[in-house]
Amino acid sequence: MPYQIIQNKTLPASAPAGGAALLELEDSTIRLKAAAADHLYIETMQDGKNVRINSRNVTQATGDHTGVSIKPSKSADGTGAITGLEVSPRFQAGIGGSNLRAILADPVLKAGSGDLTGSVVAFEANLDFGVSGTRTITGDISAFSSFLAIPSTYTYSGLIAFLRVRDVNIKGWDCFLNLDSANTGMTTTDDKTGGTDYGTLKVYIGATLYHIALYAN
Repeated sequence: MPYQIIQNKTLPASAPAGGAALLELEDSTIRLKAAAADHLYIETMQDGKNVRINSRNVTQATGDHTGVSIKPSKSADGTGAITGLEVSPRFQAGIGGSNLRAILADPVLKAGSGDLTGSVVAFEANLDFGVSGTRTITGDISAFSSFLAIPSTYTYSGLIAFLRVRDVNIKGWDCFLNLDSANTGMTTTDDKTGGTDYGTLKVYIGATLYHIALYAN
């Protein structure tokens, strides 16, 4: 007996006008059309199951492979912003649980042989503006931006930190920061110890608080 892969439902009044198809297949492109003035929703039926995209064995011996590529391209001039990916998991009001993570990056190397000639990176943030142009960018440019919006009425048993380095499993880190060279704009050869002592950055190692001195330029 053939499987029923699409169940016909009564189309809502906001469906595409003129009897346009809700699903189109053109060459290797599948288009799923949402009802007018609404988003397109892809949902699982069981809470313990997720949506898996391209979770398969890659058998090609040469050439790179990208599991998922998301590249929206704004082609109309205006004042609107564009976001490539928005991830916002949440607990509803009055609902508790354990961990809450927005993104979990977990590159895996299975135990055994097999050498890598390149790097292993959990997150890579490249800012690619090309090598020419005449744009004006009014705001800041940063590889990572963080905004803390948590209330003081909560009870926090642990530390609230911008960055956490967790205990290692077997081998430790070689250093905290790795700069390719002194030409990155992040270092200076000037002696700042004679400048005005501005303050410190607070760093906890275990339960002990340490300070990194900051000097005015």
